[in-house]
Amino acid sequence: MTTADARSDHPTVARLSDLVARAGVGAGVTVLVSVLPVVGLVAPAVGGGVASWTDESETPRGPRIGAATGALVALLSLPLTFFAVWVAAAVSPAATVGVLALTLFGAAYVVGSGALGGYLADRLAAKRDPPAAGVDREASTPVERLKHRYVDGELSDAEFERRLDRLLAADREADRAETRSRSDREASPQARERER
Repeated sequence: MTTADARSDHPTVARLSDLVARAGVGAGVTVLVSVLPVVGLVAPAVGGGVASWTDESETPRGPRIGAATGALVALLSLPLTFFAVWVAAAVSPAATVGVLALTLFGAAYVVGSGALGGYLADRLAAKRDPPAAGVDREASTPVERLKHRYVDGELSDAEFERRLDRLLAADREADRAETRSRSDREASPQARERER
């Protein structure tokens, strides 16, 4: 692996490790809240919301963090699932199918509820913390907006480089056109003088 490859992989690895760390926090909160009566039913949403609330990214990633939290909780429950399937297999094939169906439904509920909790936490954070005056993406240049999207993980390395090359080529062409226009304006009075 070259040094350039290592540098280009670093942001992706950093974003992934940050996502996993936030999901771990959310999974811990989910497990703790799940033992409480009544509130335990919304434990995945609470865990996803807490995980998203701790995120310091400039762009909202709540649903992604919440879904990762739910997926981690579902993975942590796999030993219990295997035990339930083993017991159901001893009873009957219908019981096994029922346990598997309930497991899939439960996993979908946990992941979806976590994503909802992350989304709601992002909405609350947006109301609580208005965007900083210095970070006005509408007023920033296209290259700055592209960099933000890359840092936030919305673009792959190849897509970022392709779009950056296209923007820089357009900037160079605009500069050339402006230079030609300026030289034409400066040359035209001299040409008029020669004609007289």
